[in-house]
Amino acid sequence: MYQVFLQHVKDLRIIFEQSDIGEVYAIAIAKTIGCICIVTDDIKERGPHYTLMRMIESDVIPLAFFEILLLDYLERNISEEELINMYQLVCQFSGITWRFESKLKGFIKRFWSDPYNKNEKEWMNCFCKEKEINAKERILELLKYMNLK
Repeated sequence: MYQVFLQHVKDLRIIFEQSDIGEVYAIAIAKTIGCICIVTDDIKERGPHYTLMRMIESDVIPLAFFEILLLDYLERNISEEELINMYQLVCQFSGITWRFESKLKGFIKRFWSDPYNKNEKEWMNCFCKEKEINAKERILELLKYMNLK
């Protein structure tokens, strides 16, 4: 198993910056033990999240904090208000100036309308089916809530 991990590290180091070695190790471990998802706090352009999303043959699905919040919302673990408040809180403390609306549009595009690869769409379809989630209905509820604010 260690040799498989080392091979993944070797393969991944080619596409990541030297400063992203922690993410390389995390992704290599995930690939070695068969994880299908990995969460990173490194969201800079050309960083691990950005790069992994664009790897066509990747079996790892990187999730940014807002994607995890949206998954929680889809599962009805948090309300529309809690979702937006948590998003704004993370942005405030981390100095990120992203608009929630643009991240929601990106989430919809990534997992339904125009995914970078078919694995992401398949993963989301399985997630929704397994959790008995009507994603379209939940997204419409969120959009309605946002328009009322």
